[in-house]
Amino acid sequence: MLYEEKIYEGVSVELVVYEGEYKGKYRTRIEEVGKRILSVGVPVVDGQFIPLREGTRLNVIFADELSAYSFSSSIIKRIALPIPTFIIEFPNKIEKIQRRKFVRVPLIRSLKYRIIEKEGISDEKSGYMIDLSGGGLLFNAQENLPSKAIILLKTLIGTGDMEIPGIVIRSQREDGKDLFKVSVQFYEISEKTRDKIIQYVFEIQREMRKKGLV
Repeated sequence: MLYEEKIYEGVSVELVVYEGEYKGKYRTRIEEVGKRILSVGVPVVDGQFIPLREGTRLNVIFADELSAYSFSSSIIKRIALPIPTFIIEFPNKIEKIQRRKFVRVPLIRSLKYRIIEKEGISDEKSGYMIDLSGGGLLFNAQENLPSKAIILLKTLIGTGDMEIPGIVIRSQREDGKDLFKVSVQFYEISEKTRDKIIQYVFEIQREMRKKGLV
């Protein structure tokens, strides 16, 4: 998938140079989009323009609210006026890359879960979610779930119920209580499902900001 609709004027990008005198990462933005080329601003560090040479190979990374993307390119030409810019190759391929860290928000909500075992799927049991992210969630259960157990979680995400597979990372008893905090990582979910969860997490985060909670 090309994701070319994600590239437009004003998008912030990071240029990654892997070798040479100016090896490093530089923040800039897309100034203009053509059919075969892109124009990006020459990065500025400590008040100085970074004079990357024509022919320099680089990786371009950018992100929207849900995902991050990257593509390989090279500098075709340097332009000084009216503003210093690099003309780079339009990508043949843009890759969606996995974010290593996901925003986590507190969310107290009931959920149901079933354990997948060799013998089959257990009866449905109840728990309470404590927090949620695009990578997993934390919930309270009345039993100690074994590490690496595969479970099916069912809870309200946005305006509808979702059933999400997960793998138990750890389960710890809460002090003085017959409750266990269970950390779950989502397991083999589709990008569409993950995007829905991340979108919902961002909606919660925006509401928290409005209320001054973050």
